[in-house]
Amino acid sequence: MFDCTESKTFGGKSHVWRVTVLSGRALSGILIRTMNYPSLVWHLKRTELFADLELAELERVAAATPYRSYGPGEVIYRMDDPADALYFVRSGLVKISKLFPNGKEAILGVIGQHDTFGELLLQPEERRPTQAEALEQTTLIVLPRAELQELLSSKPDLAMKLIRLMAARLFEAQAWTATVSAYSAPERVASLLYRLAREFGRPHPQGVEVALKLNQEDIARMVGATRETVSHSLGKLKREGAIVRARTPVIVRLEALKRYLEG
Repeated sequence: MFDCTESKTFGGKSHVWRVTVLSGRALSGILIRTMNYPSLVWHLKRTELFADLELAELERVAAATPYRSYGPGEVIYRMDDPADALYFVRSGLVKISKLFPNGKEAILGVIGQHDTFGELLLQPEERRPTQAEALEQTTLIVLPRAELQELLSSKPDLAMKLIRLMAARLFEAQAWTATVSAYSAPERVASLLYRLAREFGRPHPQGVEVALKLNQEDIARMVGATRETVSHSLGKLKREGAIVRARTPVIVRLEALKRYLEG
């Protein structure tokens, strides 16, 4: 980086300009900082797990957590892969699913920005029980297992928060299992759309738009039904006034969905 000056005379007055010329390395550094804004520390602070950490602790975590980017449909990890890292969603959406020997897939959940997944990291030999796949262009923050375990050893409060997070996920899974067992297909679809609209919905003049690229086959894999059953269920919910638009992106009326589920 260096400075140069140039002078010109206009209207009898002398004007001097100072120009700063950046070297390629300095310019690259500015571009990298701009591309990574907001910073990794900023994103970590907004995760549930690290929200209470001090800045210095967050900076130490950030030093060990690289970014990884995935395109739509790209697999992040497969079932039986080593459970070697904890993931935080910087941007994008991730689908968590389980594959069965008969080729069927059960979608267990969708993870959005600032949420965490892959937290089953208790034993060195542990393997992934699920598969994670990007639903859209996604950037993840990756915390390797060794760094996570060191952090948990030095921060008991953080370890307790991770246990609470895992317990909450288990409770949600059990609650959804009960829903699948107790509800009819239209009720399961309504319950799923209600939950997704609350988590990922955005205001729409006609209600709430579920901002997820999920087709009817995806919904079927999430509620344990066939695509045809989901199609019929969406039609029924639309006739009931709980859904405005049944095709992606789905538009729902939250209060109408709630009344349908309570009725």
